[in-house]
Amino acid sequence: MMTSYCYPVCSDTKSLPICVSGVGVRELDGIVRREDGYPYHQLFICSEGSGRVVTANKRCNVLSGDFVYIPAGVPHELVPTDTRWQLICVDLDGSSIGELLESVKLTKLRCEKLSDHETPARKILAVMNTVREGGNAVVSDCSALAYDLLMLLHKQINIESESSDGQKFAQLAPVIDYIEGNYQSDLSLDKLSAIIDVSPQYLCRLFKDCYAMRPFEYLAKRRTCQAKLMLLEDKYTVNDIAQIVGYNDCSYFCSVFKKHEGISPAEFRALNCISDN
Repeated sequence: MMTSYCYPVCSDTKSLPICVSGVGVRELDGIVRREDGYPYHQLFICSEGSGRVVTANKRCNVLSGDFVYIPAGVPHELVPTDTRWQLICVDLDGSSIGELLESVKLTKLRCEKLSDHETPARKILAVMNTVREGGNAVVSDCSALAYDLLMLLHKQINIESESSDGQKFAQLAPVIDYIEGNYQSDLSLDKLSAIIDVSPQYLCRLFKDCYAMRPFEYLAKRRTCQAKLMLLEDKYTVNDIAQIVGYNDCSYFCSVFKKHEGISPAEFRALNCISDN
């Protein structure tokens, strides 16, 4: 097994929510058996050749361009099925790594074909170069790059992919676009569901699956976001803003705003006003 690997010097791998414990390129020409698993979470992209990842209850065939996640502590084997199986790898730890990985739906062995494997591969190589260059901020710099990598992967494997979640986001997109252009109007559940020809109940389920909220909760948050932008200016009164973003009752607008922001519109404006002194 040929290896070009780097290990950043870190006194405590739990010092940040996400930490890089190792990063580099590995070429496997024989089976790697880890009967007790690996102490860190492993993410890698197959850059050349092919191989197989085997756990007690799953077997994944890995081809060039595939992404693989192996949880820490899970016994597994890495089995080359080509004369040259090259992996671009990063090992992750950190005080909140479990929660971060769970948020991007990486909780068990996962192998995915990426629509663009070169961008995350470059991100991993950027982590390796950062470790090689060293410096006082190497640990925090690597942590930032690792977080960016997770977001890139989340976008590809959970949102843009042809998975059920990706299809749900795509199905809901016309409704989101309609809300963006008409959030100030009087919208009904029937009107929104008719845009994509589904029942109101199914529309609510789509919003719950994709955004973890109901359609009118999403609408309220969109109106609140627009109201915040307008409150940064002195051009409109709070009552004017309530009307513009879609609320006929200013008191109700204020209660919705406070529910989402924790403060009233007037308090938000006061906190963001520019002093004349």
